[in-house]
Amino acid sequence: MSELKSYNYKLISTCIIFVFISFIASFVLNEDSLGGAFKDSKVLEKYFFDFANNFKLTISEFGMNNEVRNSPVFYIIISQLVKIGFEIKYLKYLNIIFVFSIIFFFLKSLEINYKNIKFDTKIFLLCTIALSPTIRSLTINPYPLLWAITFFSISIYYFLKFQKIDIKEYNLKNAFFCIINLSIASYITPNFSVFFLFFLIKFFNE
Repeated sequence: MSELKSYNYKLISTCIIFVFISFIASFVLNEDSLGGAFKDSKVLEKYFFDFANNFKLTISEFGMNNEVRNSPVFYIIISQLVKIGFEIKYLKYLNIIFVFSIIFFFLKSLEINYKNIKFDTKIFLLCTIALSPTIRSLTINPYPLLWAITFFSISIYYFLKFQKIDIKEYNLKNAFFCIINLSIASYITPNFSVFFLFFLIKFFNE
């Protein structure tokens, strides 16, 4: 039994070290395992500066040439950072906060839905997220989807709390935070707005 625990400990440690090193390497090598993340980020990078320099003109022409598949919210937020001297090349480091948020709320959601989930299982799932080509590529090559996934993960966390807690007062708060975070995710990337139907049906049934 002790040998098995020792084996699990070594395996978990190896996975964590491997993922950590690979994540650092992805920053150094500017990883684009998705294949098109770098190209998309470079094409859309101009909007950060356009919104910073001429907001009215940029918002009126936004999306007219069909090169943008997301709302302007992400670009407007970054443009405000650009105005105060923030450099786009540092945006990938800001994105790390969102990666950690995705991991945190994913693990918290697992704990709600699976009370007896093992520690090593959580670590392996965490490593899976950190190795995801989507997460890694969108962290290095800034794109709205990463931020939207973060707020969507938070909305799922509060939805699971809504389902598990029987106290009506807490249920109302959880439903509220679920919808707020889903709204933010949908404003960043409209694809997530379809989940409003699913959540609202569940809420109204209660």
